[in-house]
Amino acid sequence: MYTDFSKAKQAALKKYFSRMNQMQQEAVFAVDGPVLVLAGAGSGKTTVIVNRIANMINFGNAYNDNSQAKTDSDITFLNDYAEGKTDDYETLRDIVAVNSVKPWNILAITFTNKAAGELKERLSSMLGEDYSGIQASTFHSACVRILRAEIDKLGYGNDFTIYDSDDSQRMIKNCMAEADVSEKQFAPKTILSEISSAKDKMISPAQLLKESASDYRKKIISRLYTVYQERMKAANALDFDDILVLTVELFEKFPEVLEKYQNRYKYIMVDEYQDTNHVQFRLVSLLAKKHGNLCVVG
Repeated sequence: MYTDFSKAKQAALKKYFSRMNQMQQEAVFAVDGPVLVLAGAGSGKTTVIVNRIANMINFGNAYNDNSQAKTDSDITFLNDYAEGKTDDYETLRDIVAVNSVKPWNILAITFTNKAAGELKERLSSMLGEDYSGIQASTFHSACVRILRAEIDKLGYGNDFTIYDSDDSQRMIKNCMAEADVSEKQFAPKTILSEISSAKDKMISPAQLLKESASDYRKKIISRLYTVYQERMKAANALDFDDILVLTVELFEKFPEVLEKYQNRYKYIMVDEYQDTNHVQFRLVSLLAKKHGNLCVVG
């Protein structure tokens, strides 16, 4: 039995999250600042993310807070909870919660729609109505939501169309015909792959042209890249790479827009962080820069 409020509080919170091991609990209770979680497949990474979000919403930074008990009975209750004599969650939250995070201030990023769906399902199961407002999605889904509200600042319509691979291939073929580039000499799929690779590295058509120097093949690709982007914008269309690249461009060109979303997403979590490319890394870095509350799992 503890007489110190902080120790009793920590014991009660460990009991609440007792289905997790000590290392998982450490990640769950680390709310503010940068957090790195290294774990292999099947080690419970999603469980950590779900419970970390639950802790942030339900208890805030209670585990690390040094505030004192409001009444003597608080410590008694916390000891009882830690010992399993009560499971009154509502009272636990009322006693210990400190700076609870609002659901809409959380952005949880996954790499696949399947993983995002699983995360949403588990959050809903654990948090119930408190889950409402959390954005758990892929990089692309999160960026589409932002662009639907803000892309007009970049000269696109907010009702833009998203091209799939077939649409993009038709577009690049039209660009090749316009530029008098033979499909026998340059395969459309290869051109699109080169353009995609440039976008992943945040290399613009103009930059690619500069890098081409005396390389004939690269000059052709950079020219097609230029035409492709011009025709895509004229059609008010984005391909999958544009969704990320234009969000970064939006944030870098319009600091007030960046600040708006920095204040919206004060807490950011990224699953499978080791798989991020340059543009994704840049996007996360921009969003997390103001508050510094970034948790990456890999």
